[in-house]
Amino acid sequence: MATDLARTQRQNGFWREMLNGWMSILTEPNLDAFRAQKTRADPLKTVLGVGLLGLVLGLWALAIKPAALVTGMGTEAALVELMRMIFFAETDFFILSLLIFFIARGFGGIGSFSQQSYLLSLVIVPLGMIITAFLFVGEKLGLTLTAVLDPLSPVGVVGVVVILLALYGFLLLLFALQAAHEMKSSAVFYTLGAPFLAWGIFRVASMFIVGEENVITTQWFFIAEQWTKGTAQELLMGHLWLVAFSVSIAIVLGVTIGVFITWPARKPKLSHLSILIPLVLFLLLWAASSGLLGEGMADQIMSTAKDWSRSLKRIDNLYFGPLLEIVAAIIAKPAAVGMIIAVFIVILYALFLAGEVASDLTLYIAGIILTIPSVALFGAMIKPLGIGPFNAAFALILYAQLPILRNTYTGIKAVMPEIIEAGRGMGMTEGQLLLKVKLPMAVPVIMTGVRVSIVMLIGIASIAAYIGNDTLGRYIFEGIYRAQEKRYYAGAILVAILALAVDYFLGWLQDRLTPEGLKGRREAA
Repeated sequence: MATDLARTQRQNGFWREMLNGWMSILTEPNLDAFRAQKTRADPLKTVLGVGLLGLVLGLWALAIKPAALVTGMGTEAALVELMRMIFFAETDFFILSLLIFFIARGFGGIGSFSQQSYLLSLVIVPLGMIITAFLFVGEKLGLTLTAVLDPLSPVGVVGVVVILLALYGFLLLLFALQAAHEMKSSAVFYTLGAPFLAWGIFRVASMFIVGEENVITTQWFFIAEQWTKGTAQELLMGHLWLVAFSVSIAIVLGVTIGVFITWPARKPKLSHLSILIPLVLFLLLWAASSGLLGEGMADQIMSTAKDWSRSLKRIDNLYFGPLLEIVAAIIAKPAAVGMIIAVFIVILYALFLAGEVASDLTLYIAGIILTIPSVALFGAMIKPLGIGPFNAAFALILYAQLPILRNTYTGIKAVMPEIIEAGRGMGMTEGQLLLKVKLPMAVPVIMTGVRVSIVMLIGIASIAAYIGNDTLGRYIFEGIYRAQEKRYYAGAILVAILALAVDYFLGWLQDRLTPEGLKGRREAA
């Protein structure tokens, strides 16, 4: 009698401990909770937990097939079906866990297979049962993909909850692997992402092998067709050159302004009169082109500018043609060029004198510019700049200012005063301190701002197609006008791929430009 009571207490304690492990993991999503559970790893708990999930999946499979139960599936057949589901749940779980274990070992993991499997089961088993319950409810309510995309409907709420639980489970799996193998977070992400990537590649390959028609295959064939015709290359190069041209000017302008607003205020000097030379030249260009100095001179300037512009546009080159079109569009507007550059010279000189006193106002104005809708700004610039590359480039330069300017200011101000004083003690001038100390140490922060600006401009450049620019946004607008899904899907996909590729390249470039001693500074930024 006493032996049976002790055995019952041990069994109750076993199940209670397993339930407590599930609750601890679900309610405390952190590494400490998983590390605490790792010390209680038990292969029996893993097997029983996964078996319980298989039982729930089997009951769900039987519940959504009521016709099979009515037409001949008796009790014995139902039991066989449940046992089959339990067997496959156990087999699939441990095969997948073993695969992840070997991948984790390849990335430097040091944990044991038993501990890893136990920690993974603490995530997969309870969340699997919860998601199964929601899927059962959704099945009864008529859960479909279209309904899921309508989150205000009861069915949509169920679908959204399932998606959120799946994302939450993915986060918990990352914690589980990191606790099991004591790896870096990046290595854990690669370990867990490798099976998903392999499955995705296999799934996509199978679509093309069997000739399946869906969004992926349709988009692939459409983009391949556009690439064969050369249209995709033309739009891609137009997109790249518009962004590259705008960003190049934006970086020079943003870094210059960012440096100026970190300096102390200063008084005007006679040596500053040299600034009048370019200012007067561009004001004369504006006045002469606008007809203020006579219609004859204005006509001659405009005729010459148009001839140069036509000459550049006649150069047919796939790779540099879009850049020449941008230059041609700018040359064709000498009055606008003269006024814009003259205004920027005045602004730069004012900031040069004001220094840090104008930092808050400058950052505030840059922030306001970024809030202006791109279509509105493009439209407002049509009258002075026309439609085409000049309008788009001017708007993109303005939009890129805030991240570059703010990060330049923040990076330079973050340089420790002791380092600057040490440089002064060595006899460095302010210019030498800027070029050899401040800017090199601010490179990680500045490059972060540049990356943000470029990725942002890649998206905004798509909208520039609205005012006649040959960018990838043409697919989006043509798809909307023609009601062709494959066109605007193709535009969105190509823009996203371009943004990711450029961001990856800039990350590599940032790593190369950052001094070895400042790698940690880049990560902190």
